[in-house]
This record gives sequence, C-alpha cells and structure tokens, in this order.
Amino acid sequence: TQQVSRILSYCNERRLAVVPQGGNTGLVQGSVPVFDEVILLMSGMDRVLSFDESSGALVCEAGCILENMMHFLEERGHIMPLDLGAKGSCQIGGNVATHAGGLHVIRWGPMRG
Repeated sequence: TQQVSRILSYCNERRLAVVPQGGNTGLVQGSVPVFDEVILLMSGMDRVLSFDESSGALVCEAGCILENMMHFLEERGHIMPLDLGAKGSCQIGGNVATHAGGLHVIRWGPMRG
C-alpha cells in the first residue's frame, strides 16, 4: 500500500530497521524487535484482493487472519488446506514466511506463497 511504502521510504532514508509484526503466534520469534526497530503492524492489511473460482487461487494481503480466509473459502465451496491451532489470530503473511505446516501437512503439504 501507499502508506507502507511511505513508512519504508522514511525508515530507509534514516537507516531505521523495520520489523513486520502479525499475529505473534509463531514460535520462531521473527516479529519480536530486539533493539529499537520500527514495528510495522500487518493487521490493517487484511483484505482478500481476488479469488479465482475455477483454479481456487486466492490473493490476499499479509494481515488476513487464517480463520477468516477459511470461512471466505467455505462460503464459496472451497477449502483452505492449512489448519493451525492459532487459526483465529495467525496471519497469512506469517504462515507463508515460516512455511507453516499445520494439522493437514501430510495430506496437503506446507504453506507456500
């Protein structure tokens, strides 16, 4: 988005570190600031941008909550193969970044972007 672009440009010009932060459900601690980073919250980026009924391909923003996406797809007769215990608060950006596997990883494989 334009707002994110402006924030990142500002931080880049001043050589400020940025850490994206989502649902904070991950165990890898990748979204935890370690010094004085600017935290960029993904929760406002939660829209589904497009969905192709014939291929099942969904494009969304990084802050989409997994459970909300599951409901979106179920309403259209599709499924989200990723299912996590933290589905009510984890965000897709973090799922992709960590290659999340979840409860159905053996059947469907891990999350891929």
